[in-house]
Amino acid sequence: MMAYKFLNWAASTSLAIALIGCGSGGDEHNGRTSNADTLDTTAKTTEAGLMVIGGKIFSIPSPVQTALLIRKLGLPYEKSLPMPADAIEKFVTKAQRSLALGAYGADLAYVTVHKDGQRALNTLQVVQKISAQLELSNAFDQEMMDGFKKSISNEDSLLRFTGKAFRMADQYLKNNNRDDVSALVLAGGWIEGMYLTLSNTNEKSDASLTDRLGDQRKTIENLIMLLERTDTEKSQGALIAGLKDALSAYAGVTTAYQFQTPTVDAEKKTTYVNSTSTVSMTPEQFKAIAAKVKALRTLITA
Repeated sequence: MMAYKFLNWAASTSLAIALIGCGSGGDEHNGRTSNADTLDTTAKTTEAGLMVIGGKIFSIPSPVQTALLIRKLGLPYEKSLPMPADAIEKFVTKAQRSLALGAYGADLAYVTVHKDGQRALNTLQVVQKISAQLELSNAFDQEMMDGFKKSISNEDSLLRFTGKAFRMADQYLKNNNRDDVSALVLAGGWIEGMYLTLSNTNEKSDASLTDRLGDQRKTIENLIMLLERTDTEKSQGALIAGLKDALSAYAGVTTAYQFQTPTVDAEKKTTYVNSTSTVSMTPEQFKAIAAKVKALRTLITA
């Protein structure tokens, strides 16, 4: 991960997409640090969105990580889950559009890993439109669109194109001190990624999914703190309350952490963090968390 990146959509992120939450203040596990894009998911890796506010680091998993976890778990592709393109008309405020941009980014990763090229292109066009509304159009210019179209049948290339565009948007937001937009894009992407993952999993059926879901307690804490620090207009009370409600569903969920020495690949300038965590979660707790995630998603689509 590169410091200050708020959206790193390189696909190892997103297992990439694994739903891995890094602790605030720079604590990390099951992760890696890298300056290069990669789609290698043979080792446990993650790249997350990073923001530094008031000297504190906030780390949020990328939606690309989530999409790759969905593929890894073999969850079925549900075309009805991603937000429809025409939903864009209901997003009229800066906050709504920022959340929607993150959510459509997660949808873009989701349809891409399921090889739905036409849906991916349509979703990218929606992302481009919202980006223009948020004055981020340079990240999704015609060159980007043309390159995406040429790679429509290559999943890895599509994910890389997506990562490049969102990093450009990230850099623009950082340079212009638009932390409020950055935070909401992160929140929208995380919520949508979780929604896509959990909508077809009403019970804990896979240990890796349960572990990743358990790790999201720290991610939710990070999102709450991040939004509280960046919500200068005090307009995100409902979203923050919803996240706190989701956090309450983690009562009784326990996590055991096992440290393992990181592996360094000097040639690739990559550090693989090999530490692992094991989550203890009942089926009832799993369902409760999934229900809270679905409720959060309605805050974006309402």
